[in-house]
Amino acid sequence: MAMPPLWPGEAEIGERIERLRANMADARIDAMVLTSRLNFEYYSGFRTLFWTSDTRPLLAIARRDRAGIAIIINSSEERNTQAWPNCHVQPLYYHGYTDVAVSAAGEFLSNLPAGAAVGFDYGLDMFGRGSIALIDYLRATPRNFRLSDQADLIWRQRLIKSRHELDTKREVCRIATESFFAGLADLRIGMNEYEFGQLLKQRMIGLGADSVDWLPVRFDPAGKSYAQPNYDFRLAHGNFIWVDMGARRADQISDLDRVAKVGKATPEQENLYGFVRSVTLRLAEKIRPGMTGEKVYRLFEELWSERNLSRLTAAGRVGHGSGIALTEPPSLMAGSSEIILEDMVLHLEPKLEMAGGVYQTEEVFRVTKTGPEFLSDIAPERLPIVDL
Repeated sequence: MAMPPLWPGEAEIGERIERLRANMADARIDAMVLTSRLNFEYYSGFRTLFWTSDTRPLLAIARRDRAGIAIIINSSEERNTQAWPNCHVQPLYYHGYTDVAVSAAGEFLSNLPAGAAVGFDYGLDMFGRGSIALIDYLRATPRNFRLSDQADLIWRQRLIKSRHELDTKREVCRIATESFFAGLADLRIGMNEYEFGQLLKQRMIGLGADSVDWLPVRFDPAGKSYAQPNYDFRLAHGNFIWVDMGARRADQISDLDRVAKVGKATPEQENLYGFVRSVTLRLAEKIRPGMTGEKVYRLFEELWSERNLSRLTAAGRVGHGSGIALTEPPSLMAGSSEIILEDMVLHLEPKLEMAGGVYQTEEVFRVTKTGPEFLSDIAPERLPIVDL
């Protein structure tokens, strides 16, 4: 039986808040307003199902002059906070809906000095929920607060993973890969992509995933976007099965893909699968703290150039970070000056489509000074075959 996920405890949440306040002090930011669900949960540890209701906004606010963090939440959440108390988190209840929530947030900040610097979680790879009413209130006289995007300040912290985050990432990667390989037994000729995707989701939930936020399934990916919703394309002999798996457990999400083929693979297909897998693993072994995203991409190009292959398919990059979000900085791509740091989590995902197949074995690992600590079970050495 799957056990409930282990969320970050009171001590870890306290450490996250204190580090945020220290970074705010360095940046001379008097308050941070957190509007996105991921940032709210990362810093407060508070969970609720009311994110599905835009009429009951949730905000978290950290002030440099006060310990802990405040969460602006609807009064209907009072029993929830009593069930999961945290000494570092102060709930401030509002009685009403959106307009009252905005007023409550403004009132919490109203005694800051005129012209205080207030940061928001808007910016690179971070799109918080906005409220023009709150912005107008904070900028208006006599407050005249100086508002700014402070996504970089948050990324400075979120990119470095704790042991809790690494262990949870490892667990959710296990759930994803085990579900894929066990799920190959569900395949039937004529089954459509939607049906297989639903069966995979059931397996992931059964193994302990809280949700499956991202699960494109492709039986014949040639010419199709990986971001298309699963639909009615039906499995046939000779098809490749490609699945990109974003299962979520607690405060981590998996994001990795695996492939298989229905029926015997040709020698060329076996060879191409082995090459892409080899490039992925060899590139991981070369990555060290201090490298830039550009440097990693150039190392990839050196490995890829061992074959005369030009059909690399990727979203402009060969890898990226992740954590509580499916994709996070850094981007491993040409021109990236982002610095790779120890204890980052990286994904490598070179992808090739040719010879009637798709070849990709995305791997997930922690960056260390001595090489990768893989958090995903490494893809099989040979292309998995499904006999139907």
